[in-house]
Amino acid sequence: MAVFALLLALPLASGQADALARDDTAAAAMVESRKAVDPAMEDKLAAIEDVGKLRGIALGFEQRKEWNSAALTWKRLTILRPHVGRYKLEMAAAYARQDKKSEAYTALLELQAQGYAYDIREDGRFGKIATTEVWKYILTGFDANRVAFGDGSVAYTLPKDDLLIDSLAWDATHKALLVGSARKGEVYVVGKGGKLKPLVRTGAASGMWAVMDLVVDAKRNRLWVASTAIPHFEGYVPETDLGRAGVFEFALDSGKFLHHYLSPASPGLSFFLSSLALGKDGEVYAADGVNNAVYLVRDGQFKRLFHAPRLTSIRGMTVSDDGKRLYFADHELGVMGVELATGKPFDLLVPKNLALGGIEGMKWWKDSLILVQNDMKPERVMRLQLDESGRSVAKVMPLAANQPDFDSPTMLTLAGDDIYLIANSQKDNYDRFGLVRDKRRLEGARIYRLDANSVKPEMDINPFLEIGSNPSKKAAKEQGR
Repeated sequence: MAVFALLLALPLASGQADALARDDTAAAAMVESRKAVDPAMEDKLAAIEDVGKLRGIALGFEQRKEWNSAALTWKRLTILRPHVGRYKLEMAAAYARQDKKSEAYTALLELQAQGYAYDIREDGRFGKIATTEVWKYILTGFDANRVAFGDGSVAYTLPKDDLLIDSLAWDATHKALLVGSARKGEVYVVGKGGKLKPLVRTGAASGMWAVMDLVVDAKRNRLWVASTAIPHFEGYVPETDLGRAGVFEFALDSGKFLHHYLSPASPGLSFFLSSLALGKDGEVYAADGVNNAVYLVRDGQFKRLFHAPRLTSIRGMTVSDDGKRLYFADHELGVMGVELATGKPFDLLVPKNLALGGIEGMKWWKDSLILVQNDMKPERVMRLQLDESGRSVAKVMPLAANQPDFDSPTMLTLAGDDIYLIANSQKDNYDRFGLVRDKRRLEGARIYRLDANSVKPEMDINPFLEIGSNPSKKAAKEQGR
């Protein structure tokens, strides 16, 4: 299956060129600091595809203070994982330790333009390069990226109980928001003031485990649930439940259990269904985010659509309104898709300065993908308008970022033009055995609402909206290129 191979070689914007021009001394120092790279080392690293192995190699070089080799290894990781900003940050730090200002500044400016908001002001690794106007410009850019924006607000605060609310869906028929509990294995209707009314309960009839995701098919009066047996589910029985998962079908109006489509009970095989998407004709797609496979429920059958073992973790998933394309987000590799008529995969083409790592939830809206990035600094909600082919991003429109109510935001749903998302996932307050780490930290889930049209024109000045800008010859010259 195709995976992203886009290299983020971001040109310097005109403002950045001006900053460089104001510091002739720094420009001269950058020229002098450039050292010949080791082509043999780069060739060896280019032959390695294993990201985990490369991380270990990079850390080994750093322990031995072999900064140039460390920088080359982090550089290789940025090529394999262009949507993971922390690798580029580590590369910049390794260059900075060698006083290679040109390489370090370029990497940091690219991160700034992608919207990252790293706080490196007191990071001692950058001490050798923290002496110029360019450095001040970089810090100012990161500070600007930490400014909160977006017109949304908390629509509901749910009860402060041990529920682990991690999924939601909009019921257009009854104009109601539904949420799912991984802890209780139940689905609730959200009422006034955030009060919860049970719609679907776990039990012997369905045998459902933790609720991982929901989709509503209002046209056919169906509620679909992705459920997985995990220790976080309070009814978890490891002797019988280990590795089990399934898609469960209920009547939307009554919550009556209708059918389930279970993963095979195969010794040694574990399944983890975590994301759902509804197709145009009522078919349901279910992603196993651990084994990186997608399944199809249609005409009473449950079968695997594809398996992509080279992916890192499938998260959000959605289908275009015309039913032609299935989009899915990989936690480290960004957004990809499949042409459903042919089964042909494709990479979503994105601007060079758009980082799409850490996507948790994703939905189709009109001609756009709405997505939540919770493993991004800052956490943010984005709208990506696609071109007519549906294979390329035509316009990037941030909707919200740095909101004080965001604390690892996760899944989202759409109610017309309104986006609802869980603003404070609390999974990090549970250990791998499903036990609450600190009961005092339990909060009521905050359901955040914002308008999908709420893009402000004045936000075009934000660095990560500068798509397709041309490289500055002046800046390139002053960097000694």
